[in-house]
Amino acid sequence: AMNNDQYLLEEYKTLQHELYREIVDLLNENDNWKLILSALTQYRVKIYLPVHKVKKMEMGHSPAEEFFEELIIRACNVQHFKELLRLSNLTNILALISEPEPLEILKHPGEDDTVLYMCFNDELYLECEAVGLPPPNYQWYHDNTPLEKQTNPNLRLLNFSLENEGDYYCIASHYIGESLYEVTSHTITVYLMDTIPEFVHQPPTEIIARSGADINLVVQVACNSKYSLQWMLDNLILPGETTSNLTINNVRKDHAGKYRCVAKNSSGEVYTAPCLLKVEYEAVRQKHPPAKIALLIANEKYHNYPHLSTPVNDVILLNEKLTELKFRVITLMNLTRNEMINTINWFFQITPPGSYAFICFIAHGFMLSNNKFIMPVDCPDISEYKMADCICDELLVMKAKENKLKMLVMLFDACLKLPSGDENPHIFEERAPGYFYEPYAGSHVVKIFTAACHQSAYEDPKSINGFYVEHIAKYITRDHPIISNFLLAHEDFAKKKLNKVQTPSITVDGGHKIKFTDEACENSEFVAKFESVVKLNSTYKLNFKNLGIKTELRVFPHRRKILNALDLYFSPQLLPWDITVHISPNVFVFDIKRHNEGLILNIFDLQKAKCDVYITILFGNSEIKDTANVDL
Repeated sequence: AMNNDQYLLEEYKTLQHELYREIVDLLNENDNWKLILSALTQYRVKIYLPVHKVKKMEMGHSPAEEFFEELIIRACNVQHFKELLRLSNLTNILALISEPEPLEILKHPGEDDTVLYMCFNDELYLECEAVGLPPPNYQWYHDNTPLEKQTNPNLRLLNFSLENEGDYYCIASHYIGESLYEVTSHTITVYLMDTIPEFVHQPPTEIIARSGADINLVVQVACNSKYSLQWMLDNLILPGETTSNLTINNVRKDHAGKYRCVAKNSSGEVYTAPCLLKVEYEAVRQKHPPAKIALLIANEKYHNYPHLSTPVNDVILLNEKLTELKFRVITLMNLTRNEMINTINWFFQITPPGSYAFICFIAHGFMLSNNKFIMPVDCPDISEYKMADCICDELLVMKAKENKLKMLVMLFDACLKLPSGDENPHIFEERAPGYFYEPYAGSHVVKIFTAACHQSAYEDPKSINGFYVEHIAKYITRDHPIISNFLLAHEDFAKKKLNKVQTPSITVDGGHKIKFTDEACENSEFVAKFESVVKLNSTYKLNFKNLGIKTELRVFPHRRKILNALDLYFSPQLLPWDITVHISPNVFVFDIKRHNEGLILNIFDLQKAKCDVYITILFGNSEIKDTANVDL
């Protein structure tokens, strides 16, 4: 009996015709026959087919069948064919005509290394080469967990980060009959190389606190690998103070000094700038603030940047919550830089010393030189804007200290991503703004920023409100200290894994016992100043004599909250008539909506008025028209 390997291909074709057809189909697939054609030129007896014959094969119905005939003409036997298949790495075809061969790993991940170090964001590339018949299947594992879609001899992971650290290995397997056989590669442990930490938020350079107050120093670190923190006072280590928050309760004279925090890992260590804590005694303590007042600004409609969808909804939600807390609330939308500056100046002018103030800006923004900036709607485009075109957080701190407010809470709900040096190089040449003021121990400032400096703007198109405002609204009305409410909200925010898109932070300069629920003792002068801005007659009588209609006009701030826009509601009696609107001066944006309950005229940008505003509304049709006058 002759061994199968000794058969000529011509004989084998006749004896194993069905298997021959399967081999031909596999060789036609993806032009695999060309791999054998190339292997012939490297075989022990090199064979080169004429170019015209190869082209003729390519044009044929079954090129592999014609190629097989060329091998038959050259007296190729089964053993020769197997060797050519192995040279061509066509082991799936080789397995059809060969006895099974046991699995063996020829190349292990990492070769002889057992540990590999990766830089952040680099590509991890590992190889595992195994042989056997049938050809092996591959599955890569990370910390004993199969990696989805990683079933090739090569493992590629883009953008390596801390979560990719761990043990990696590969299992090669195949079936012989119904039995599964497996071999496991060596394990290689992959670590993320430490990068030097960077402080993206530091405590203020000076804090003046009264004796008995509570102080909270906060740092925020950007680092793509593990690091440790340590707080120090006058270069002496503070035992146990190894978190991003340093809290000093019941401040005393011996707490005074220079505080610094050091962040370090195997790549090095960095220090914050010294924060000088001065402790003073406060002669008089005021039990109740003379006012609780809030300024909420939502910038949505930008001239040079993408529009935002949730800021107005967010300030309306905050307005409702602050009104529950008996705050006097000013809510505005879509302000230019000059309009924002004028509003801020007016806000601090009418706010009595010793008051609680809450200021919230929801808009586009950025961070530079350790300052945070809010962008007004008329901010120049990305290649031209400067720090001077925007509103800096330190401006509000200066105003609060100058006006001796007891508490200022600032909420910046904005992207704080650093500007790109390629898109806007000149902003890095600009000198950072300086705000100078006399320190005042009785004034406390709490700053809340809803995003870190590496995070871009994020809005969920399915959500009415932004993530942060929707979240904090559940906590802000609680009868607990202001700072505790925000810290609890931030803990819950992190538990819900929202930190992937927003990482809120808080900076505290005293005021740990102050609550938003504290009662205010308002004086008549402050109330009169505030009411002069927000008070609006809501109902007016209208008499259209020509149309024979007597009705009412109801006027409200836009959505009952926004003070620089109006909603005018007309009776359903006027729905059948045509309407024409003229507003003088011609600087406003307006639109008209028809509903079952009546006609609504929305007027926006009222802050642009520099004189009296006249609104003429003409009702009627081609045959009859009429007007009614109202002094708003």
